[in-house]
Amino acid sequence: MTAATKKPRISRQRWTELSLLLFMLPAVIVVVVFVIVPSAWAIIISFTDQSLVGPSAQNPSFIGFDNYVRLFKDDKFWNSLRISFLFVIGSALIGQFVLGLVLAVLLKGSGFVGRVLVGGSVLLAWVVPEIVAAYIWISMLNSRSGAVNQVFTLLGLEEVRWLIDTPLLAIILANIWRGTAFSMLLFSSALETIPDEIYDAAAIDGASGWDKFRFITVPMIRYTILLDIILLTMGTFAVFGLVYALTNGGPLFRSEVMGVYIYRNAFQFRDIGYGSAASVIMLIINLVLAVFYLRFLKVDLK
Repeated sequence: MTAATKKPRISRQRWTELSLLLFMLPAVIVVVVFVIVPSAWAIIISFTDQSLVGPSAQNPSFIGFDNYVRLFKDDKFWNSLRISFLFVIGSALIGQFVLGLVLAVLLKGSGFVGRVLVGGSVLLAWVVPEIVAAYIWISMLNSRSGAVNQVFTLLGLEEVRWLIDTPLLAIILANIWRGTAFSMLLFSSALETIPDEIYDAAAIDGASGWDKFRFITVPMIRYTILLDIILLTMGTFAVFGLVYALTNGGPLFRSEVMGVYIYRNAFQFRDIGYGSAASVIMLIINLVLAVFYLRFLKVDLK
């Protein structure tokens, strides 16, 4: 066989690239089927009068931007957007982020027993199903027999109707309790990558615990901090089940986040087109947050 008739061999680098593509294929299929296709379909029907019942259920008509015009004129939409941002700020940025970081730092310096007890308790809240977590908090925040008000009574404090008078605070506390484990695990993994020798050298130089945290811990896990913030923001913005089970968006829409607003219009009022328009706005907000994160990270890397 001459050299001209030999079949070209695939290089090792080419085989590696093909193997990577093969391993990525299942994930790509899942993303396309469960993310891209539903998102594209929601965008399409947001320009129609699609409904669950009636003539437009089988034969929807194209109505252009009417759903979006109606959406931006709806005071309840702006209320749900405001509640969602307050929920994200209080639950994700102030609650889960700060508490997760504090727990990760404390667990790194604690003994084995303390790490098992505290870490296990936080993780238990994370693995509890969402609906079960909601009913746990409903029983705890019950205005008459709830555990929280019983503690208040023992301390001589006045009982609070949490789910009626302070519904937004109630869903914020419940979501902090349930979601802090994610930040704790993420920061714990990042802290394990910091060599102990750096802390030992700082201690020799007379650095306090706060100095070590400010000048060693935070700078060395800054990319993890950015990642945690954006994931918490996007994840909390999309919370639905916990809020719906706890307060159903009430009373008087005072805890109606965007997920509950979308569900109410799309499935309770059976206006799929209008609900899809609201979901598209929610998708755009998440995309803007993701782009902001990527831009911020790119600038930081430079």
